[in-house]
Amino acid sequence: MPDKDERTLEKVYRSAVSGLYARLRSNYDFIYRKMGDEGIKLIADMSREYGLSVAERARKRLDNNNIDSVAGYLLRIFETVSRDKKYFTQLIKVSDVKIVIKASECPLRFDKPEMCLAHTTMEKTVVEELNPDLTYRIGKSIPAGDAYCEHIIEKLPPER
Repeated sequence: MPDKDERTLEKVYRSAVSGLYARLRSNYDFIYRKMGDEGIKLIADMSREYGLSVAERARKRLDNNNIDSVAGYLLRIFETVSRDKKYFTQLIKVSDVKIVIKASECPLRFDKPEMCLAHTTMEKTVVEELNPDLTYRIGKSIPAGDAYCEHIIEKLPPER
């Protein structure tokens, strides 16, 4: 009979997240190898569909869908699924209309910017579904060679 698992619940959770991210990355790489650019589009479509389901659940949890609440919700997602405590995220309120979530590590360890963009279609979908007056984009990107990632949430200017 195997020894009793002496790991803390936190260590078990982090190990499970790490394993799920490794599998997800492996699946993405497989799709890309088999399908090339069409695979990137498929990954973006899958991410958008998942983002719609996350936004639906988030609507029930958020009292407010302003820029602060939506950015805070996104930060909570990042912190929940981080591989370990070394993964550092920081919410930076640049102005009343722009918030940046800075991440010091790519949790899926992407090396292709287009793979990152396809994957983060989920985050873009969540932000823009929760508040159509907001937009989401990637600024700096570790897969593009930057030292950290910037997940930028901005309020769109009013239409004239």
